[in-house]
Amino acid sequence: MTKVVHIVIVKFKPEVTEEVKERVGSEIRALKDKIPEIISATAGKNFTDRSQGFEYGWVVEVKDKNGLSGYNNHPAHLEFVSKNKPLIADLLAFDYEV
Repeated sequence: MTKVVHIVIVKFKPEVTEEVKERVGSEIRALKDKIPEIISATAGKNFTDRSQGFEYGWVVEVKDKNGLSGYNNHPAHLEFVSKNKPLIADLLAFDYEV
């Protein structure tokens, strides 16, 4: 069975508090209960000095490429993006199949 791994790492704007950053991570994890294409969703804060300023990351696994499209276009994900995009200074997304 093939699945798709969707990785996002972010730099938040300087004024964003740790509490808000943690909330964003919680919201990503909660998407698993709202979007049927999601197999698993994790999120956390970087703890190494190798991150080049990126602070938080999340990994969402979906069933396949169609599942990734379903996830990206799902109303719950679109609401998450709309709500949290203004908090982010920089973002890197990376998708691959396993």
